[in-house]
Amino acid sequence: MAIIKDGQQAFGIESSPITIGGVTYVAENMTFNYTATRADLNDSNGEPLASTVVPGRIEGSATLQLATETANPNLVGTEFTMTGTRTDGTYMITDSSEAQSQGDYVKVSVTFYKKINTTPTTTSGI
Repeated sequence: MAIIKDGQQAFGIESSPITIGGVTYVAENMTFNYTATRADLNDSNGEPLASTVVPGRIEGSATLQLATETANPNLVGTEFTMTGTRTDGTYMITDSSEAQSQGDYVKVSVTFYKKINTTPTTTSGI
C-alpha cells in the first residue's frame, strides 16, 4: 500500500532516492555537517585578541539500500547530485562500509563531502 500524504508534511528523506552511476539507491539516516575552523589571533604574550570562523566543507553520511543483492557496495570515488533541497550540489563518496543484509535488504554506510568545483578537469602534457 502506498503512502498518501494529507497536507504538506514530508515523509522520509526529502532527497531520496539518489542515483549513483545510473543505479538508484534509497537513502536512509542521511545527515549533513556544516564544518568550520576557528582561527585565533593572540598578542605577543599569548593573550587572545580576536577569533574568526572560516567555513569549511559540507560533509555527511548516510545508509544506502542497494538496488540489488549483487550491486557493488564499494562506492568510494563515486558522485551523486542532490536537487530541490537546501543541500543542493554534487557530492563525492569518500568511505563505504561492507554491505550488511537484513532480510531482503542489503545496506551500506557511506560518508561524503560536497564538491567545491564540479567542473571536470583534465591533465595533459605532463
